[in-house]
Amino acid sequence: MNSIAHNRVAIVTGGSTGLGLAITELFLRNGYRVLATALADSLERKALAGEGLPSEFIASDLNQPEAQSHIVIRHAISLWNQIDVLVNCAGRISHKEVADVTTKDWDEVLNVNVKAPFFMAQAAVAHLEKTQGCIINISSTAAKNPMLKNQIYDTSKAALNQLTRSLAMEFRERKVRVNALMPGGMRTPLVEEWLEKHLGHKPTAAELDSPNMRRPEDTAQGVLALASPELWLINGAEIAIDSGFHIG
Repeated sequence: MNSIAHNRVAIVTGGSTGLGLAITELFLRNGYRVLATALADSLERKALAGEGLPSEFIASDLNQPEAQSHIVIRHAISLWNQIDVLVNCAGRISHKEVADVTTKDWDEVLNVNVKAPFFMAQAAVAHLEKTQGCIINISSTAAKNPMLKNQIYDTSKAALNQLTRSLAMEFRERKVRVNALMPGGMRTPLVEEWLEKHLGHKPTAAELDSPNMRRPEDTAQGVLALASPELWLINGAEIAIDSGFHIG
């Protein structure tokens, strides 16, 4: 257990599957108390309690970002009366030809990928100020390197990076850090769904085992490290966490 993290409180949106679940588990193993949010709970998150790693869960539809964000933050405060780390990990994808994209597609992705991190930060900042805590936004290397048929998702992650810098500036005097981590390919349900649309077939084991596809557990290590108060000098950063594959 990490003695620095003992009894610290983290909120992880999208915390029941994929990268969010990996972050939830790693934080629990390092002494955090964790509130995970998602549209629905998962057997995998529940199973952690059997390993002595219980976490709290609240169902939350971040397609209604403003109202849901305040509900989540109030719930965390009712449980522990503090928040040290907010990880905005929930995400939506869209993979369509330009001609097929609708306003509904834009709204669904931007609500979860951009508006929800903003409103979560808005609701949490007063509590994070008390603990000199931090916000970690899970962006993507797609913010820098666009992909075909990925216009909405790529744009949303670029917007999230800019939001990260803006909030870091806004909250700097309050001693609340805001940073963005940009994973590359990962073996998660969300990425597998995107790959299936991108490739036109269910990804094979070989495609999932390619060198630029990482385990979410490895990416979660970067989130845990960045959450440490010892890294207080890192603020407003966009950090790629993909073994350098974003370079080209």
